[in-house]
Amino acid sequence: MIPAGSGNQARQMASREDFEIAVVDNRLPDERGFQVISAVQKPNVSTVALLRDEDTMDRIVGIELGADYYMRSPVNPRELVARVKQIFRKRERGGDEDSGRLFVGDLEIDPDQVLVRKGDREISLSPREFKLLHTLARSPGRVFPRSALLRQVWGEDEFIDERTVNVYVQRLRNKLGDNPNEPKLIETVRGFGYRLVRPAGS
Repeated sequence: MIPAGSGNQARQMASREDFEIAVVDNRLPDERGFQVISAVQKPNVSTVALLRDEDTMDRIVGIELGADYYMRSPVNPRELVARVKQIFRKRERGGDEDSGRLFVGDLEIDPDQVLVRKGDREISLSPREFKLLHTLARSPGRVFPRSALLRQVWGEDEFIDERTVNVYVQRLRNKLGDNPNEPKLIETVRGFGYRLVRPAGS
């Protein structure tokens, strides 16, 4: 574990250190923690944000910036250690994902390498974005209610609600080049949820 006492130190460390999990407290001495999330985020790095009850708006911003897990602060150190161990166990199991590459249209999704390609372009996704896309891609054409996606992608996280799914779908669409106004890849089924569109002839 490498501690950082400020947002500035965290940014410097993120630029030169390799790590798998970043724990970011929202109350740093020089800035709000959610401002640091995007700086420490890298492919294959999971982000745990420590938030107080009154940090509601910061939680929403943190979700938009790609935080993966949330815990109420001040946090019990043993609870934090348990959550970090849980994240590592999920990584060892491949994030509870089935192995084997998936192909949906020009999308290639490789859970072993945590890799996504669209055509000949590699797409950089956060761990949570990858898991959401992989969940949808395992059953193209199937409509997933937001509540089902919450259970499968986020598990039991008391800070997360169904609006989080909307934010992450928007992030995926942007990264995959899927026009949010006329999406052709991730389709909104009004009143139900989302589905990954099955390409014609597949």
